[in-house]
Amino acid sequence: MNRILKNTSTLFTAHIFGRLGSLVLTLWLMPRFFTEHDLGGYFVAIALTNLIASLTELGIQNPLIREMTLNLSQTRHFLGNALLVRLLLAVVAYTLMIVSGIILWSTSTIVTMVVYLGLAEIVNSIAQLYRCVFRAHEEMKFEALTVLAERGTLFLVGGGAILLGYNIVNVCQVWLLAGCFNLVLSIGFTRFRFTPLGFEPSRQIIVMLMQQALPFAVGNLFNLIYFRIGVIMLSKLSPDGLNANTWYGLAYTLVNAITILPGAFLMGAMFPVLSRLYVNEREKLPQAYTYGVRWMVICGLPLAIGLATLSHEISHLLFSSKYTPDTIERISTAMLWLSASGGMVFLSTVVITMLRAADKRSVFSLLMGTTALLNIVLNFILIPRLSHVGAAITMVISEVYLLIIGFSYISKRIAKLTEIGFIFKVVFISAVMGVGLVLLKGILSIWILIPLAIVLYFVGIVFWGEFRIGFESD
Repeated sequence: MNRILKNTSTLFTAHIFGRLGSLVLTLWLMPRFFTEHDLGGYFVAIALTNLIASLTELGIQNPLIREMTLNLSQTRHFLGNALLVRLLLAVVAYTLMIVSGIILWSTSTIVTMVVYLGLAEIVNSIAQLYRCVFRAHEEMKFEALTVLAERGTLFLVGGGAILLGYNIVNVCQVWLLAGCFNLVLSIGFTRFRFTPLGFEPSRQIIVMLMQQALPFAVGNLFNLIYFRIGVIMLSKLSPDGLNANTWYGLAYTLVNAITILPGAFLMGAMFPVLSRLYVNEREKLPQAYTYGVRWMVICGLPLAIGLATLSHEISHLLFSSKYTPDTIERISTAMLWLSASGGMVFLSTVVITMLRAADKRSVFSLLMGTTALLNIVLNFILIPRLSHVGAAITMVISEVYLLIIGFSYISKRIAKLTEIGFIFKVVFISAVMGVGLVLLKGILSIWILIPLAIVLYFVGIVFWGEFRIGFESD
């Protein structure tokens, strides 16, 4: 338990500082120095390269972590053979990025951004394999250091480039530089702390990893599709063109920042634990599962309510010096809807983590596939009518579907919650907090409201006895 908390706090701290730097760069500096059209193209290029880069992952990371966790002495052989697969896929993915960029957007600026951002994605995808070593050995402090190094480079060098008057393509080049720094550090930590880099190519290891990975690869691709396809479709279907990508992208960037905790806590710290429990100590799995759900509800619900309630005030604070009131209202409306989906991501990450830890490959792929299909259909219907708001509403509906189906399956086939009383307590405390924000936001400054809401919510959680760190219910 102490190791889970230590790894979670370490990853969370690193990611929070990294996200803060990215937020300053994306939400404060870039809107002030680049046009809405350029910024919209930037968000589109990121979405495209991130989506296609998922082909390099091919579902291999979680099986790799799982196998290395169960066979730590074979770390270097699993890592080396996984690298062979990833390097081959990287060539295919990067080629597809360039071709897709040329076909979808004829503007040279967007294609050039795809060139550099695509290379950055490829480099980071290779570095991710080394992070799998850190997670399998449950030494997330090394991943935290690479996160800080990468994001720090992006923030300092990218921010400096923007202030010195460099263009948006130069910012994309900084992404590549930061990715290379991340890779070098990841290789160094792995070599000197965990395992030699030499290995023997093994058809047996590759086949075993691919047999586990391919069903998850399809699911991972579908997962990214329903997160990223809206941005790409928005650029083609919205009557507002690339400007709609700017409004949606700015709101999404802020909301996405709150989702670092489920990634650090579940996919980072708890995934190896859940994998071991499912294989070796199945009777303890419901307690660990409930533990994850509890903390995701406790953290996700108030964040979603608070961000949705203050969406207009936050948008005005961030963008009033650059954009008109009409544009700020467009951003805040998207933020309101995306806040709901962002809160649900906390719980959907539980679903995804449990399915992966239990090695439910076909179920995972089917769930992600139907969610992606629903997302695409809704985007086709809503974006031409509601522009960026339609894309945001689509995200909410997609998350609701994923949660209903995912939790239903887990409850029937994998594990049941050992308690549910915390849900009602958190809903009540969060609702009280939301009502207080609505009543006070016209009276108090946002700088006072946010800390006040955090303190009052924390007091409520402690008072009702929900600030518990163990698996077992008290």
